[in-house]
Amino acid sequence: MENVRLACGHRSKTPYLIDKMMVRVYSPEELCYSIGLDAYLLDDAFACEELATWLGEECGLDELQRELSEHIRRKGSVEGYARIIMEYVGFYDDETIAETCAVIRDNASLSAYEKNKARADYYLMCGRVTMALDAYNELLESIPENEKKVRSSIWHNCGYAYTRMFRFSEAAKAFYCSYKTLPSDDALKQFLTALRISKDDKEYLDYISGHPEFFDMSQRVEKSIRQAEGSFEGTDEFRSIMAMKMLREESTSYGEQATPYYDQLDKLLEDLKSSYREMVAT
Repeated sequence: MENVRLACGHRSKTPYLIDKMMVRVYSPEELCYSIGLDAYLLDDAFACEELATWLGEECGLDELQRELSEHIRRKGSVEGYARIIMEYVGFYDDETIAETCAVIRDNASLSAYEKNKARADYYLMCGRVTMALDAYNELLESIPENEKKVRSSIWHNCGYAYTRMFRFSEAAKAFYCSYKTLPSDDALKQFLTALRISKDDKEYLDYISGHPEFFDMSQRVEKSIRQAEGSFEGTDEFRSIMAMKMLREESTSYGEQATPYYDQLDKLLEDLKSSYREMVAT
């Protein structure tokens, strides 16, 4: 980051509570970090005189307090209020500040449910899958049943999160809930794809036989899977697996120990485990 002020003002003994985020901050830097992390949740209540006063009286930033108070007097936007704080403190670089302000601006008209969903979506986008699932489940408990569009989208994202964790049976259930909440071809295709992966051939065929209304879509799913298999053959991962297979076959053919094969296999498994741990970490 450029132009970072490592000691902007001082740490307050009395924290400031940001209600929408349910977090307490003790310093201007912590405030900026929270703005960047949860920009989706900021609304008009954030741009208040109380926060300006706290920054002035508790953190010793009198000039920043005056700027914020003037912004409030001119009835400036939440985005502008947050920008003044971030630029003054210097915790983020210009690009990050611009991105954060864009998030605040784009989400200004969203409902409370939509803002909380945007936060969960952000977790999912950043690979914080477990945190995303926790947030989605909380939303599903609080959002009214008649909010079908939002609920269907949440169920869809839960399904996607489960696929990231290779929990395809749970993914199928989530995609099915998305489809039942707001039926669409895309939701049905996602459900059947996850179901196809989670079940063996007989179980899947038995299910499709019992639901003839899904037959046409199941054909499209099979076609998509074949295309995906064909695309996979051109990837580095496929070539690595084929190389490992050759190592094993050559070792077996010549009666040698398959040490190189197992070394490569161990490395591949460790890489996959590492990626999985990072993805499900809270």
